[in-house]
Amino acid sequence: MTQLKDWLDAILAASSFDEWLVVYLKATWLSQWVVNSRWVWPISETLHFIGLALLIGIIAPLDVRLMGFMRNVPLAALRRLVPWAVAGFVINLLTGLLFFVGTPEQYIDNESWWLKVLFLVIAGVNMLLFETTQRTRALAMEAGAPAPAAFKVIGGVSLVSWLMVLYWGRMLPFAVGASF
Repeated sequence: MTQLKDWLDAILAASSFDEWLVVYLKATWLSQWVVNSRWVWPISETLHFIGLALLIGIIAPLDVRLMGFMRNVPLAALRRLVPWAVAGFVINLLTGLLFFVGTPEQYIDNESWWLKVLFLVIAGVNMLLFETTQRTRALAMEAGAPAPAAFKVIGGVSLVSWLMVLYWGRMLPFAVGASF
């Protein structure tokens, strides 16, 4: 009962939403499990890396093809690998949430984290635009066909966005005030 009272007092004393969120998340069983378990963090890091390899390893060649390179590769062949990229994204989403819930104070005020999130959103919006406006056209494109301008823009935005997600993720420990 004392723990609950202390937790409620800390939440009520928080001066900002950021502070409140950090206090709330750190008090959850999930945060305690991530921080206090010997293996949760290293296993999550390993899975996060595998997820990145799946995601970037599949999306990058697809983006390069959309940009007009690798003309001899049909887009439909690359698209068949997209479910593996989605699996990589889901792995990264779940492990990323574990990292955030486990140590929210390392992320909530970290500029690198917010930039990573920004580029994740840009990549997501770009993907939705592609899927809703260009997908049918892309699947019909045969090997050797030049990429339309819209494909080049979408591929370029996607590639840069994912590279920025990687970059800002790597910069997390080096941001001003980072507590990694």
